[in-house]
Amino acid sequence: MAVSLSLLTSCPLAAEAAPEDASANGQTEAIEEHIMGDTVVTATRTPVKAFKANANINVITRDMIEKRHYTSVQEALRDVPGVSVPIYGNSGETYSANGLMLNGTDHVVVLIDGVRANINGSSGTYGKMPMAELSNMASIERIEVLKSSASTLYGADAVGGVINIITRDPSKEKMQTTLSALRGSFGKEQYNLAHHGHKDDFYWDISLQKKKTDNYKDGWGREIVDQLHSTNNTYKIGKRFGDTADVNVVYQTYTSDYVRPTGGWSDLIKDKRWGQYNTGRKHNNKLNINYRQKIGDHAENQLSVFRYQYRQDELAWQRKHTASAYTAPAIYHYSTIGVSDQFNFRLGKHHQLVAGGEWYRDKTDEYNYAGTIFTGKDITTAALYLHDTFTFGDDWELSYGLRYNHNSRFGSSWLPSITLGHTVKKRLNYFVGYKRFFIAPYMSQLFSPRYGDPNLQASTGTAVEAGVNYRFNPRTVGSMKLFRRWTKDAFGFDSGKIAPISGQTGAYANYGEENAKGFDLQLKTYLGGGWTANAAYTYTYVEAVSGKGIATVNERVPRSAWNIGVDYEKGKFNGNLTARASIAKAGSRSGAQARSNTSAGAADYHTFWLFDVGMNYRPIEEVNFFVKCNNLFNRLYTEQSYELDPNKAWYSGPGRRFEVGVEYSF
Repeated sequence: MAVSLSLLTSCPLAAEAAPEDASANGQTEAIEEHIMGDTVVTATRTPVKAFKANANINVITRDMIEKRHYTSVQEALRDVPGVSVPIYGNSGETYSANGLMLNGTDHVVVLIDGVRANINGSSGTYGKMPMAELSNMASIERIEVLKSSASTLYGADAVGGVINIITRDPSKEKMQTTLSALRGSFGKEQYNLAHHGHKDDFYWDISLQKKKTDNYKDGWGREIVDQLHSTNNTYKIGKRFGDTADVNVVYQTYTSDYVRPTGGWSDLIKDKRWGQYNTGRKHNNKLNINYRQKIGDHAENQLSVFRYQYRQDELAWQRKHTASAYTAPAIYHYSTIGVSDQFNFRLGKHHQLVAGGEWYRDKTDEYNYAGTIFTGKDITTAALYLHDTFTFGDDWELSYGLRYNHNSRFGSSWLPSITLGHTVKKRLNYFVGYKRFFIAPYMSQLFSPRYGDPNLQASTGTAVEAGVNYRFNPRTVGSMKLFRRWTKDAFGFDSGKIAPISGQTGAYANYGEENAKGFDLQLKTYLGGGWTANAAYTYTYVEAVSGKGIATVNERVPRSAWNIGVDYEKGKFNGNLTARASIAKAGSRSGAQARSNTSAGAADYHTFWLFDVGMNYRPIEEVNFFVKCNNLFNRLYTEQSYELDPNKAWYSGPGRRFEVGVEYSF
């Protein structure tokens, strides 16, 4: 089994919380609480300390969000070991096909407060939330990243893992309003207003954002076409009924107008004499209604009803010398409605039962890509699951469960899972697990007249994993996690296949068996004097069985990756330095691009390091000034191109860029 190393990126320590002399029991416990002491819920749908979670889980805390000033969930995820977020353009918001991959697969379930948020069908979102558009961070309390097959609890297609975005609970916080303004390189402007509070049994959280960006320059100083005007608003209102019940409504809207390039490298550069650009508009919204009810002292139920709408309209125009011409529009309209219910019950001292069900329908309201149309298609999924966490001998834990999943197009499947973990004297935790999964193709992969194939088969597979967490001392915790995954009837885009509907070259296809393997090692330490550090190495390899398939995933996922961070906090000042490396990215392995990617022009771009630095100064409690510099050394790089020669087809990442801002709370 191959191995991959990755280090913890949990919240930085407060300087005052970890004095140099930690000999006293209270001080030692305070340090341990900061080192991998977060309480997480995503591993088992019930609260558990991260150290004992028996899963590969990382947490992006509220403290990290505030000190590193992440401008989107996507940006925050790039600092998590083992997460690959290849993007087009500056932020990714102007392009629809940005990837999100865990453990070498883009079959990932995204949750908001434990409720499924995926949109099945969009060729732009690949069945996930468009992560770059989750850019209003003011309403987010933390993000839990579970890198583990989790089909029993979260959905048949949770192959690589789960992203659980947990919003703030204003009923537990004082009333507060925060205003912030940010200005940055490449015409970036961002303005936020956030207000939350509670009175009697009512609570609310309102978060409004407006953002603008312009064309950017890459590491060679080339100006890249990429423009955005967006608004991103979240409204949450709820009422508590004593300590036994709670109901809340959450409504989120995202709108944007943008300009992006399309086609090849020639289109990206502003001063090229020929180019093709798309102007577009997005108008998305999400509505969740949640009801929680405690039943006695040992049971709780949560019922959620949701509706999501994804609307994207594009109009392409071509420019040649001084002439320009509009081409056919592209329309992507999808919607999802659903309901989910989760029942938690503690049976005696040793059993924690989670039972639930969900039903959701994904529908193509309108799809029109350059005259190729499919409309009115829908796929319905229904599921029931039961999961038991059984503790015995005080320090052993057995988690096992079963999901029944029914897909309206691909039929029924049974998905079991089992994990055994052992904790020794709060210093050592280790576990092993076995999981099954089922992957149904998305609607665009099935029905798109241009690229789809209605005869695609669903994929099935098995994943096994193992891990260990070890507390070297109160200041340092490390962990190592391994996984292996086998997939039958894997499918993806095949550039050589003739599309059965359109007759064009290039279509989705089943390409046989695919295996993946990797490991990650996680380490975090408090150095004293307000300093904390983490480092991570991740190894991921996806292989196709000889003669049966093509592992195109390796063109997008680096074989190895590093994540390194240093944080410092002293009094009114704190700062952070983060570095991440993409090592041995393969690029295309076939045809002319394969030969190009072995050329001298591509040799320097299989591997790259990016460094970001940020600083905060809080002269008084209510005011915070901050500055950030991303891509500190102005590195030329790409995260989303099969071609690694920057003089050919190339989607450049942005070069060095600065941001300065101020926050005021009252």
